[in-house]
Amino acid sequence: MAVLSDHHWPDPIAGLAEMRRVARRVVVLQWDASRVHEFWLVRDHLAEAVALDRRGPSLAERAASIGASMTPVPVPWHRVDGFFHAYWRRPAAYLDEAVRRCTSVWAQVGPEAERRAVASLRAELESGAWPERNRELLELAEAELGLRLLAAG
Repeated sequence: MAVLSDHHWPDPIAGLAEMRRVARRVVVLQWDASRVHEFWLVRDHLAEAVALDRRGPSLAERAASIGASMTPVPVPWHRVDGFFHAYWRRPAAYLDEAVRRCTSVWAQVGPEAERRAVASLRAELESGAWPERNRELLELAEAELGLRLLAAG
């Protein structure tokens, strides 16, 4: 099993193939990087994240390499374990440095981009612009943000 991690591997296809070789069943939870630009945090505050996910094979290529099915996994708004999209309906969480340290995106974009994005988000929250711009999210119990369960075997 791999959970939101195979995008960090030097050769994701080889790593997945090795998982498939040694295990009867392979399960990978990952998100579809081709949709990163749709996430409000990236769209409005952290455009640098788009470049991060243009590296390596696509999620479809990863799934195909091990013969995996691909199932969407909606993200509930009240999810407590952190990953980049976990706080999609609770934007103030991204202002917390401890929350940001739990996801690799912030380290990868660098401190300057992080400071700018946090300042921009803070200003939007203080002005009331965030809830106005993202009103449709505030009514959702879960969101389809591109998280996928790959299962093979």
